[in-house]
Amino acid sequence: MRRNSIKFRLFLYSSVVLSVLSVLSGIVVWQVTARAADEAYDGVLGAAALSISETISIGDNSVSVDLPYASFAILGTSGKNRIFYRIVDPSGKLVTGNPVLGIEKKLLAEDQIVFFDSIYRDNKIRVSQVAQYHQGGGGGGWFNVFVGETRETRDQLSRRLAGFVLFPTMLAIVLAVLLLVLAIRSSFQPLRRIEKMLKKRSPADLSPISPGVPTEVEALVDTINGFMDRLNGTLEGLRRVSADAAHQLRTPLAAIRAVSELALDASPNQPFDDYIRRIHSNAVTATELVNQLMTEARLLHSLETGANEPVDLLHTTNRVLSRIRTECWKAHELPHISVRSDRLANETFNFNPVIINEVLKNIVDNAIKHGKGPITVILSDRADQVIIQVCDRGPGIPVEIRGRVFERFVKNPDEKHGSGLGLAIVHQVIQSCGGEIRLNERKSGGLEVELRLPRWPVVRTNHGA
Repeated sequence: MRRNSIKFRLFLYSSVVLSVLSVLSGIVVWQVTARAADEAYDGVLGAAALSISETISIGDNSVSVDLPYASFAILGTSGKNRIFYRIVDPSGKLVTGNPVLGIEKKLLAEDQIVFFDSIYRDNKIRVSQVAQYHQGGGGGGWFNVFVGETRETRDQLSRRLAGFVLFPTMLAIVLAVLLLVLAIRSSFQPLRRIEKMLKKRSPADLSPISPGVPTEVEALVDTINGFMDRLNGTLEGLRRVSADAAHQLRTPLAAIRAVSELALDASPNQPFDDYIRRIHSNAVTATELVNQLMTEARLLHSLETGANEPVDLLHTTNRVLSRIRTECWKAHELPHISVRSDRLANETFNFNPVIINEVLKNIVDNAIKHGKGPITVILSDRADQVIIQVCDRGPGIPVEIRGRVFERFVKNPDEKHGSGLGLAIVHQVIQSCGGEIRLNERKSGGLEVELRLPRWPVVRTNHGA
């Protein structure tokens, strides 16, 4: 496993936690077993101290002790421990035994027994201290008896108990590590299945990844599916543009070729004006079609990659109309176009500037080509929508094609020019941005194209026609 992999980090963190738990459990087990060993042997050690204290007798001027060697024999049955003792009178004077054993402890003045750990001659020992009151001819008082033994037997028992406890604990930890490795590998199986599935796919297969993954991976799979859906929508749009270009350009190009061949075969005395007009007409049709298809491709690309930003609608509209007037002037045409805006004079709204420019240009171009009289662009807003109305005084849209006007390549049969793509492109793009387009018949005659755009558009990913 590589260091920057999730599996390595999971295994590392889990191993550190298990190691810390192992050390802590070892410390706790050692302390508990040591305490258990002390409790097991303290009873015998205390009994030996009591036996010695009961043999103390006080004479007129002396203290005698009859040591019960049977008690020492019991303590020394292991053959490893060494036994020490010390007896002091009420004044703290040594009666018999080792003079420094338990010297750090305060003498007891009541009937009780205590146990403590100590160091004697560089050996760790366990000591029991017993106080007992004795009285004789020379007086009385509390005598203290200290009995100590080295810890060899206790430590041996503690190690055995710790071994009994730690062995299954360590075995459980080893099994936990193995199960952890298996669990990590099993948890990443869905990702490996997704990886293998994507590797086997052809580049053209952008279908969604099938469900059935853990909850933690669902968000990743949904994101991948969303990306592939958007990519598929973009590719479908580009494929449609390419197919439309190949299909629709075939007719005007074939017409240009046929007319040019007729012109070549014509007699020298035959006028060429008619041939030239027909070639020019078909060339114009092909040019318009190419321009519309390029506009569609540019808008599809902008839907995926372009970001929304504050747009000054009045300024943008005036800039688009100025560009259109310049193009018309070059073509020796000068349409009358006016803009009316009150409430949006100094307002901006959040939108894709490329889309708003192309949509405005497309609709106004349609009004110039197919409408009559002056053209008016009205800008307004209502609640959370921005409204753009482009009004002309043309003949409007015939009833027989009004229901299909947003379909691709559907156009007025009475119109010689135009590709039938303009409104279809606008409709598709506006819907993708969460807006809507309406075609209204004006009471005074003409057509009104009304765009309703959201102030904060959410781009949809489906670009199908």
